[in-house]
Amino acid sequence: MSVERQATPAGPASPDATPLPKGRLEALTDGIFAVSMTLLVLDLKLPEHVAFTDDIGTNLAELLPRFDHYVISFVVLCLFWLSHLRMMRRLREVDGPFMALNLAFLLFTTFVPAFTAFVGNNPGHPRPAILYGLNLALILCCEALMWRRTLLKLANDSIAEPQVAWHAVRNRLAVALGIVVAGMTIPILQAHHGIQGHYGAYVYVLLLAVGVVQPKLHRAPVPADSAR
Repeated sequence: MSVERQATPAGPASPDATPLPKGRLEALTDGIFAVSMTLLVLDLKLPEHVAFTDDIGTNLAELLPRFDHYVISFVVLCLFWLSHLRMMRRLREVDGPFMALNLAFLLFTTFVPAFTAFVGNNPGHPRPAILYGLNLALILCCEALMWRRTLLKLANDSIAEPQVAWHAVRNRLAVALGIVVAGMTIPILQAHHGIQGHYGAYVYVLLLAVGVVQPKLHRAPVPADSAR
């Protein structure tokens, strides 16, 4: 007498296929950005003791180059954070490769305060400015890879055409990378021609125009049959 084996529901293929907690990654990212933004201000060292005869305006004027770098780096970090926020809104779930890319993205983000201080301590020298720009370029590369995986592999139903959306994001990231390259090139040209100043840092303000990435992505259209 044969006994039929009752079918059991299939479980997950492997533990690695289980989506990783999206909220934990967002919390980690927000925390690291908050710390990095806070560390920027530590390079602004005001006079500890001020006498009545001291010219406070002169002391503050000496901090102006450092203040410029502080504001610019703060704005750049805000733009990267906003771009990451927009990306997470399009993300359906987190997988291992996306997690690795996000951690690399955060790694280079934590270098921004150190490189900002390095540039402020060496005004007019192109090498610190180049290192600062290279770090921003690495952040952009990580962000580009995260956007690509989000739009082509892990997008939620807010993305109607993944390929079109990825092309729009890629074009904006290419413009942002061009701005970063210009920010590295200008200090080299200044040093070559003996021009004083730190004009290359102001180029990064142009990232506001890119946003860093603010693609116009629309929700997928509702099928005509379901609307009836």
